[in-house]
Amino acid sequence: MKLLLIDRDSTDLSGIRWFLHTYFPGDVTIEISTTINEALQSIQQFEPEVILLNIDLFSNNRLTALYRVLQKHSGTILAMTTEPLFKNAIKAIDLQVAHLFVKPIDLEVLKQKLTAISLRTPKAEAAYQEATDESFYYQLFLDNKTCSLETNSHFTMIEPEHSEMFNKLYNWLQQTPIYSSMRIYPLSERIVCLFQTNDLEKDVRTLMKEWRLTNNSSLNIGIYDGEQTTMKNMYTLTKRALHQSFYEGFGHIFYASKQLETQTFDPLLTPEEQQLLISSLEDGNIEAVKAFLYRLSNEGIYYKQDDLRIHLTSVLAQIRRFMLKYKLHEKAAIEQNYRQLFHLIIEHPIFYTILNGIISFTQRLIELAHEARMEKRADYVELAIEIIDQQFQDSRLSLPYVAHKLGISPNYLSTIFSKKQGLPFKRYLQQVRIQNATKMLVETDFAISEIADLNGFEDSNYFIKIFKQHIGITPHRYRKT
Repeated sequence: MKLLLIDRDSTDLSGIRWFLHTYFPGDVTIEISTTINEALQSIQQFEPEVILLNIDLFSNNRLTALYRVLQKHSGTILAMTTEPLFKNAIKAIDLQVAHLFVKPIDLEVLKQKLTAISLRTPKAEAAYQEATDESFYYQLFLDNKTCSLETNSHFTMIEPEHSEMFNKLYNWLQQTPIYSSMRIYPLSERIVCLFQTNDLEKDVRTLMKEWRLTNNSSLNIGIYDGEQTTMKNMYTLTKRALHQSFYEGFGHIFYASKQLETQTFDPLLTPEEQQLLISSLEDGNIEAVKAFLYRLSNEGIYYKQDDLRIHLTSVLAQIRRFMLKYKLHEKAAIEQNYRQLFHLIIEHPIFYTILNGIISFTQRLIELAHEARMEKRADYVELAIEIIDQQFQDSRLSLPYVAHKLGISPNYLSTIFSKKQGLPFKRYLQQVRIQNATKMLVETDFAISEIADLNGFEDSNYFIKIFKQHIGITPHRYRKT
């Protein structure tokens, strides 16, 4: 954009020029005139698209040569005045100025006016037509041995923080003054921008700043900074660089030459990890849950996105078990939040947002489970069975121990357990221990005494007696059979 500033006060004009060069997004060429003769010469030679002049130069609407030239000017005129008087407003109307500023000028408003004016420039329309060129997409997705980037043209890709802002971003890019120095090509989730500039870093950061100021959200911009290659290779490497936003968030510039090294790990939870999670939930230990999740985000260590998402769905499966025990899934709001969390894990582009979502949901579940215990709405039999399944190997496990852990009396637990399961607590515990012992007799070479000890029987003779009661034969004969 060509802008001519006309005023006797060269200091004011220098300040305006500095501001626009520093903060105005896009290429803007500015000339300054401090006399009428200089202004006439600049209009003729410079051919400005926009003129900003001090209307106080024209005393009593005297039809000077400059005044007549301005009346015929085909571009946009902005005016400023020291005094907001009626006579100055009449001058502005006579010149058909687009906006009359009162000194000192509000530079942010000036920037907005210039941005709006840029929409009407033929450059933007021409660039928009060029953006529909199908040949670009052929080069982007099909193998092509040649590189079509021109000198001083830079391959970049832009993605918005929120996917619903995509169309707005595309339209906004067409409307910014910086659009005159780039071509834009929309994809499904990102926008390819070919910048033609000698200062890409400045233009990109200005673009990010202006978007945040006007839309209160962030952008990520990927820049291809490698050797000249095909458009398809530039696209592939730049897109891969943008994947770093999963770990880094938004508001960043990612360079194709700086790719993260990701590590693989088993995404499925081990039995020990499952036990740790369940125990943390039962104990209401949200700090342990946080520690378990945050271990995935150690500084400098990056895991593959797909592995992390699978791992977190495994975590969610354990959380589901916890919900079912306390019948929390019967609460419509909680069930809806659970389903939303599942989609968050599968779809959300930022890893830390997913982690915080899981932690927040888990905290709420722990509070609700505590309330359920206090109101005796929990299924204590299911909870008791869970404790048995987890701790049957401990010889100290007993009805009083489990009742104490659940916060109810042993007599109450004994009554509801027998009623629901059809057999006493002690008998059920023996059954679980003997079932596991039968597996060990077949699958291991451990001695009978060792198997007894590993299944909660301190006395091997007592183990043999109970085993025979449940199975009908001794452990030794069972192993032989």
